[in-house]
Amino acid sequence: MEIGRSRGYGKMAMKDLTDMEMRVYQYIRDNDFGNHPWVTRDAASDLRISEEALYIALSELTKKIKENVWIYYENGSLRVVAD
Repeated sequence: MEIGRSRGYGKMAMKDLTDMEMRVYQYIRDNDFGNHPWVTRDAASDLRISEEALYIALSELTKKIKENVWIYYENGSLRVVAD
């Protein structure tokens, strides 16, 4: 048995995302935060949600669809990419 599955983190799919998580995923996918720095304040404003709600959604995305979302640090800035 895989460790992830024993903790309830089996492979999840887009259908498992909440409406807010899907909005955040689409926002990341549709913008170029691989070449342009991620600014949480701006993203939260664009999405009309709080920064806290955005951080929670990002956390959930990295658990639920981890093969589709990457968050990393490059050239002094946070980068967030989705496919």
